[in-house]
Amino acid sequence: MDVSTAHERLAEAMAGEIARFSCAAYESLLATGSHTHDPRSLGWPLVRYYYASFYTAHALLRLSGTGVNMFSGQTASFLNQIGGQYLGMPPRISQGLHIVKVDRANPSIVQVTKMGSGAGGSHEEMWKLFLNLIQDLEDEITLTLGGAQQAQNTVQLLSKLRNHLCRQGKSGAWPSTVRNNINYRHDYGVWYPYNKLKPKTGTKLIARMTRWAPRDPDGFEIGQSSEDLTCFIDACNVMVQLLTAALSDVARRTNREKSSFVDRLPFKLLRLNRVAV
Repeated sequence: MDVSTAHERLAEAMAGEIARFSCAAYESLLATGSHTHDPRSLGWPLVRYYYASFYTAHALLRLSGTGVNMFSGQTASFLNQIGGQYLGMPPRISQGLHIVKVDRANPSIVQVTKMGSGAGGSHEEMWKLFLNLIQDLEDEITLTLGGAQQAQNTVQLLSKLRNHLCRQGKSGAWPSTVRNNINYRHDYGVWYPYNKLKPKTGTKLIARMTRWAPRDPDGFEIGQSSEDLTCFIDACNVMVQLLTAALSDVARRTNREKSSFVDRLPFKLLRLNRVAV
Protein backbone atom coordinates (compact mmCIF):
# COMPACT_ATOMS: atom_id res chain seq x y z
CA MET A 1 0.00 0.00 0.00
CA ASP A 2 1.46 3.35 -1.11
CA VAL A 3 1.08 6.09 1.53
CA SER A 4 3.39 8.64 -0.11
CA THR A 5 0.64 11.27 0.01
CA ALA A 6 -0.26 10.61 3.64
CA HIS A 7 3.05 10.53 5.54
CA GLU A 8 1.86 12.88 8.27
CA ARG A 9 -1.36 10.96 8.87
CA LEU A 10 0.57 7.70 9.10
CA ALA A 11 3.02 9.26 11.55
CA GLU A 12 0.15 10.62 13.66
CA ALA A 13 -1.54 7.21 13.69
CA MET A 14 1.65 5.41 14.75
CA ALA A 15 2.36 8.08 17.39
CA GLY A 16 -1.14 7.63 18.77
CA GLU A 17 -0.65 3.87 18.97
CA ILE A 18 2.77 4.21 20.61
CA ALA A 19 1.37 6.64 23.18
CA ARG A 20 -1.67 4.44 23.87
CA PHE A 21 0.36 1.32 24.59
CA SER A 22 3.06 3.21 26.50
CA CYS A 23 0.45 4.78 28.78
CA ALA A 24 -1.17 1.39 29.36
CA ALA A 25 2.22 -0.10 30.26
CA TYR A 26 3.10 2.67 32.70
CA GLU A 27 -0.33 2.69 34.31
CA SER A 28 -0.19 -1.08 34.80
CA LEU A 29 3.14 -0.70 36.60
CA LEU A 30 1.95 2.22 38.70
CA ALA A 31 -0.93 0.02 39.89
CA THR A 32 1.47 -2.65 41.20
CA GLY A 33 2.74 -0.30 43.89
CA SER A 34 -0.07 -1.02 46.37
CA HIS A 35 0.26 -4.25 48.35
CA THR A 36 -1.64 -5.94 51.13
CA HIS A 37 -0.23 -6.64 54.58
CA ASP A 38 1.32 -9.89 53.32
CA PRO A 39 4.27 -9.52 50.89
CA ARG A 40 3.37 -12.87 49.33
CA SER A 41 0.09 -11.51 47.98
CA LEU A 42 1.48 -10.93 44.49
CA GLY A 43 -1.09 -12.56 42.21
CA TRP A 44 -2.66 -9.44 40.74
CA PRO A 45 0.51 -7.30 40.82
CA LEU A 46 2.30 -9.95 38.74
CA VAL A 47 -0.61 -10.24 36.30
CA ARG A 48 -0.40 -6.46 35.87
CA TYR A 49 3.33 -6.84 35.37
CA TYR A 50 2.67 -9.24 32.53
CA TYR A 51 0.32 -6.81 30.83
CA ALA A 52 2.85 -4.03 31.32
CA SER A 53 5.40 -6.12 29.41
CA PHE A 54 2.79 -7.02 26.78
CA TYR A 55 1.87 -3.37 26.19
CA THR A 56 5.56 -2.41 26.23
CA ALA A 57 6.32 -4.96 23.50
CA HIS A 58 3.48 -3.52 21.40
CA ALA A 59 4.83 0.02 21.87
CA LEU A 60 8.39 -1.01 20.95
CA LEU A 61 7.17 -2.84 17.87
CA ARG A 62 5.32 0.26 16.73
CA LEU A 63 8.39 2.39 17.38
CA SER A 64 10.15 0.09 14.90
CA GLY A 65 7.35 0.63 12.36
CA THR A 66 5.42 -2.60 12.97
CA GLY A 67 1.92 -2.78 14.41
CA VAL A 68 -0.09 -5.82 15.41
CA ASN A 69 -3.73 -4.93 14.90
CA MET A 70 -7.00 -6.79 15.22
CA PHE A 71 -9.36 -5.92 12.37
CA SER A 72 -13.03 -6.43 13.15
CA GLY A 73 -15.46 -7.39 10.40
CA GLN A 74 -16.63 -3.78 10.27
CA THR A 75 -13.06 -2.44 9.97
CA ALA A 76 -12.21 -4.98 7.26
CA SER A 77 -15.34 -4.03 5.32
CA PHE A 78 -14.47 -0.32 5.55
CA LEU A 79 -10.88 -0.93 4.38
CA ASN A 80 -12.13 -2.99 1.45
CA GLN A 81 -14.55 -0.24 0.50
CA ILE A 82 -11.89 2.50 0.64
CA GLY A 83 -9.27 0.28 -0.96
CA GLY A 84 -11.60 -0.52 -3.83
CA GLN A 85 -12.00 3.17 -4.60
CA TYR A 86 -8.25 3.61 -5.00
CA LEU A 87 -7.26 0.23 -6.44
CA GLY A 88 -10.25 -0.41 -8.66
CA MET A 89 -11.02 -3.62 -6.76
CA PRO A 90 -11.29 -4.49 -3.04
CA PRO A 91 -8.04 -5.73 -1.44
CA ARG A 92 -10.02 -8.59 0.18
CA ILE A 93 -9.00 -7.82 3.76
CA SER A 94 -10.76 -10.11 6.23
CA GLN A 95 -11.32 -9.82 9.96
CA GLY A 96 -8.58 -11.10 12.23
CA LEU A 97 -5.11 -10.26 13.46
CA HIS A 98 -2.89 -8.35 11.00
CA ILE A 99 0.68 -7.07 10.84
CA VAL A 100 0.89 -3.48 9.61
CA LYS A 101 4.52 -2.82 8.70
CA VAL A 102 6.20 0.28 7.34
CA ASP A 103 8.92 -0.56 4.83
CA ARG A 104 12.20 0.71 6.32
CA ALA A 105 13.84 1.05 2.92
CA ASN A 106 10.85 2.94 1.50
CA PRO A 107 8.63 4.49 4.20
CA SER A 108 6.05 5.32 1.54
CA ILE A 109 5.10 1.63 1.44
CA VAL A 110 3.02 -0.02 4.16
CA GLN A 111 2.44 -3.76 4.03
CA VAL A 112 -0.66 -5.30 5.63
CA THR A 113 -0.45 -9.05 6.20
CA LYS A 114 -2.94 -11.29 7.94
CA MET A 115 -1.35 -13.39 10.67
CA GLY A 116 -1.88 -17.10 10.90
CA SER A 117 -3.93 -18.55 13.74
CA GLY A 118 -1.14 -20.02 15.86
CA ALA A 119 -1.85 -22.48 18.66
CA GLY A 120 -0.95 -19.89 21.31
CA GLY A 121 -3.29 -17.19 20.05
CA SER A 122 -2.67 -13.50 19.52
CA HIS A 123 -0.36 -13.12 22.53
CA GLU A 124 2.07 -15.78 21.34
CA GLU A 125 2.06 -14.35 17.81
CA MET A 126 2.93 -10.91 19.18
CA TRP A 127 5.78 -12.33 21.29
CA LYS A 128 7.22 -14.04 18.20
CA LEU A 129 7.33 -10.70 16.41
CA PHE A 130 8.91 -9.03 19.43
CA LEU A 131 11.56 -11.74 19.67
CA ASN A 132 12.40 -11.16 16.00
CA LEU A 133 12.72 -7.43 16.72
CA ILE A 134 15.20 -8.10 19.53
CA GLN A 135 17.26 -10.37 17.28
CA ASP A 136 17.21 -7.80 14.46
CA LEU A 137 18.39 -5.09 16.86
CA GLU A 138 21.26 -7.27 18.05
CA ASP A 139 22.34 -7.94 14.47
CA GLU A 140 22.01 -4.31 13.38
CA ILE A 141 23.95 -2.94 16.36
CA THR A 142 26.72 -5.49 15.82
CA LEU A 143 26.88 -4.67 12.12
CA THR A 144 26.83 -0.88 12.39
CA LEU A 145 28.65 -0.20 15.67
CA GLY A 146 30.90 -3.25 15.80
CA GLY A 147 33.33 -3.38 18.69
CA ALA A 148 32.35 -0.19 20.52
CA GLN A 149 32.03 -1.01 24.21
CA GLN A 150 28.60 0.56 24.57
CA ALA A 151 27.38 -1.43 21.57
CA GLN A 152 28.73 -4.66 23.07
CA ASN A 153 26.99 -3.93 26.36
CA THR A 154 23.71 -3.28 24.56
CA VAL A 155 23.96 -6.48 22.54
CA GLN A 156 24.70 -8.45 25.72
CA LEU A 157 21.65 -6.92 27.39
CA LEU A 158 19.40 -7.74 24.42
CA SER A 159 20.80 -11.27 24.30
CA LYS A 160 19.98 -11.80 27.98
CA LEU A 161 16.48 -10.43 27.43
CA ARG A 162 16.00 -12.77 24.47
CA ASN A 163 17.15 -15.73 26.56
CA HIS A 164 14.69 -14.81 29.29
CA LEU A 165 11.84 -14.62 26.79
CA CYS A 166 12.77 -18.10 25.55
CA ARG A 167 13.08 -19.85 28.90
CA GLN A 168 10.44 -22.30 27.70
CA GLY A 169 10.40 -22.84 23.95
CA LYS A 170 11.71 -20.69 21.12
CA SER A 171 8.68 -18.50 20.47
CA GLY A 172 9.61 -15.81 23.01
CA ALA A 173 6.22 -16.21 24.68
CA TRP A 174 7.52 -17.40 28.04
CA PRO A 175 6.06 -14.32 29.85
CA SER A 176 2.64 -15.42 28.64
CA THR A 177 3.26 -18.87 30.13
CA VAL A 178 4.07 -17.30 33.50
CA ARG A 179 0.94 -15.17 33.30
CA ASN A 180 -1.16 -18.28 32.61
CA ASN A 181 0.47 -20.14 35.48
CA ILE A 182 -0.36 -17.28 37.84
CA ASN A 183 -3.82 -16.43 36.54
CA TYR A 184 -5.27 -19.85 35.79
CA ARG A 185 -3.19 -22.43 37.67
CA HIS A 186 -2.65 -20.22 40.75
CA ASP A 187 0.98 -21.29 40.75
CA TYR A 188 4.09 -19.93 42.53
CA GLY A 189 2.30 -19.47 45.86
CA VAL A 190 1.30 -15.86 45.14
CA TRP A 191 -2.35 -16.45 46.07
CA TYR A 192 -3.60 -17.16 49.58
CA PRO A 193 -2.63 -19.34 51.48
CA TYR A 194 0.76 -18.73 49.82
CA ASN A 195 1.98 -22.31 50.24
CA LYS A 196 5.10 -22.08 48.04
CA LEU A 197 6.33 -18.56 48.73
CA LYS A 198 8.28 -17.35 51.75
CA PRO A 199 7.61 -13.83 53.11
CA LYS A 200 11.29 -12.94 52.65
CA THR A 201 11.12 -13.94 48.97
CA GLY A 202 7.93 -11.94 48.50
CA THR A 203 9.59 -8.86 49.99
CA LYS A 204 12.54 -9.21 47.61
CA LEU A 205 10.22 -9.53 44.61
CA ILE A 206 8.30 -6.41 45.65
CA ALA A 207 11.58 -4.48 45.87
CA ARG A 208 12.51 -5.76 42.41
CA MET A 209 9.19 -4.55 41.02
CA THR A 210 10.21 -0.92 41.51
CA ARG A 211 13.15 -1.13 39.09
CA TRP A 212 11.09 -0.25 36.02
CA ALA A 213 11.18 3.43 37.06
CA PRO A 214 13.22 5.54 34.60
CA ARG A 215 16.01 6.59 36.95
CA ASP A 216 16.40 3.36 38.93
CA PRO A 217 20.11 2.44 38.97
CA ASP A 218 19.27 -1.29 38.77
CA GLY A 219 16.68 -0.97 36.02
CA PHE A 220 18.75 -2.84 33.45
CA GLU A 221 19.76 -5.69 35.75
CA ILE A 222 18.81 -9.00 34.19
CA GLY A 223 21.14 -11.58 35.70
CA GLN A 224 20.96 -15.32 35.58
CA SER A 225 18.47 -16.89 37.99
CA SER A 226 16.69 -20.19 38.33
CA GLU A 227 13.62 -18.50 39.82
CA ASP A 228 10.84 -17.88 37.32
CA LEU A 229 9.36 -14.86 39.06
CA THR A 230 12.72 -13.10 39.37
CA CYS A 231 13.41 -13.61 35.66
CA PHE A 232 9.87 -12.58 34.79
CA ILE A 233 10.16 -9.29 36.69
CA ASP A 234 13.66 -8.57 35.38
CA ALA A 235 12.57 -9.09 31.77
CA CYS A 236 9.67 -6.68 32.18
CA ASN A 237 11.86 -4.09 33.90
CA VAL A 238 14.41 -4.15 31.09
CA MET A 239 11.71 -3.91 28.41
CA VAL A 240 10.19 -0.86 30.10
CA GLN A 241 13.61 0.75 30.50
CA LEU A 242 14.19 0.23 26.77
CA LEU A 243 10.81 1.77 26.00
CA THR A 244 11.49 4.80 28.20
CA ALA A 245 14.90 5.29 26.56
CA ALA A 246 13.34 5.03 23.08
CA LEU A 247 10.56 7.49 23.97
CA SER A 248 13.13 9.93 25.37
CA ASP A 249 15.05 9.71 22.11
CA VAL A 250 11.89 10.40 20.10
CA ALA A 251 11.13 13.42 22.29
CA ARG A 252 14.64 14.82 21.81
CA ARG A 253 14.32 14.53 18.03
CA THR A 254 11.27 16.80 17.86
CA ASN A 255 11.63 20.54 17.23
CA ARG A 256 10.01 21.32 20.55
CA GLU A 257 10.65 18.49 23.01
CA LYS A 258 8.01 19.58 25.50
CA SER A 259 5.30 19.55 22.83
CA SER A 260 5.95 16.03 21.55
CA PHE A 261 3.33 13.31 21.97
CA VAL A 262 5.79 11.61 24.35
CA ASP A 263 5.80 14.52 26.77
CA ARG A 264 2.08 15.20 26.44
CA LEU A 265 0.93 11.62 27.08
CA PRO A 266 3.13 8.82 28.52
CA PHE A 267 5.65 11.06 30.27
CA LYS A 268 2.88 13.32 31.55
CA LEU A 269 1.27 10.25 33.14
CA LEU A 270 4.53 9.52 34.95
CA ARG A 271 4.90 13.10 36.14
CA LEU A 272 1.32 13.14 37.43
CA ASN A 273 2.26 10.13 39.55
CA ARG A 274 5.48 11.80 40.74
CA VAL A 275 7.76 9.51 38.76
CA ALA A 276 10.84 11.37 37.49
CA VAL A 277 11.74 10.85 33.82
